[in-house]
Amino acid sequence: MGAADARVEILRQYLERYNSPLVEHADLLVEVADENGFDFRWMVAIAQQESNLCKKIPYNSYNCWGWGIYGDKVTRVASYDQAIRKIAPQFKKKFLVKGANTNPEEVMKSYTPPSKGSWAFGVNQFMREME
Repeated sequence: MGAADARVEILRQYLERYNSPLVEHADLLVEVADENGFDFRWMVAIAQQESNLCKKIPYNSYNCWGWGIYGDKVTRVASYDQAIRKIAPQFKKKFLVKGANTNPEEVMKSYTPPSKGSWAFGVNQFMREME
């Protein structure tokens, strides 16, 4: 089993453990992380923090990452695949642009500044669970 296969299996098992609708998208999550040059665990850890792995999202939005959700404003997409493909490059561009911006504490400063540390704590915990 190659490194990429192991990463897919790590995500698949993690997502299955939490009964997430993202289980069938584990391979895509690794693929888009590789295409965008970031750690394969980011998208899942953020989805865990923001939506309990897509179990608590605005109706018919497929938006597990809290992306563009402010009050009554909800960014909707047609599927989980579309959401993953749309959000991953934007996440890289907006939040991982600097070398120092690869840890949850740094990302939190602009992703969700009002959280005062709780967001980064959760994301760190979920990333460790996928090691």
